[in-house]
Amino acid sequence: MESSWQDQHPVDAETSHNAFDDIERTIVQISWLSQRQFMQLLDDERFRLTLPQFYTLLHLNQSTGECKMSDLAEATHLSAASLTGVVDRLLEKKLVERTRHERDRRQVMVVVTARGSELIAEIKQARRDQIQAALMHLNYDDISLLMRLLERFLEGMTWVLEHAESKRWA
Repeated sequence: MESSWQDQHPVDAETSHNAFDDIERTIVQISWLSQRQFMQLLDDERFRLTLPQFYTLLHLNQSTGECKMSDLAEATHLSAASLTGVVDRLLEKKLVERTRHERDRRQVMVVVTARGSELIAEIKQARRDQIQAALMHLNYDDISLLMRLLERFLEGMTWVLEHAESKRWA
């Protein structure tokens, strides 16, 4: 088993604390800037989507066929009332279609249109372009190292989330 940074760098608690504070501050800044950039991208005249509309459309685009409104509400973490409004606006933009279930007419089904799938692909490409521009000043080795470190960090974040029930962090 690999030793941790703390094991390899025995320093006083304050120095260690400051390093982790700096890392956390940087991660929060990256997260905030990334979300801000993404929301600006979605608001661009090419797309004109809100975050809930995007995530609803994304889920539908990843689904195979029609999706029940109840399942869509659960997947997007939206209330039924909120989701109805989101789907109504996506319908107006002709990005989704709404139908009734063939056997149970009470169930409302939603499916992404070809136009909706095309829009998701355009948004993904625009986001890739943004990220590529942000990383343009890094060379190949730096990008490889960053990717390895981000993967390791993601593993740690996943572990913390999976073990959150057994430990209280605050």
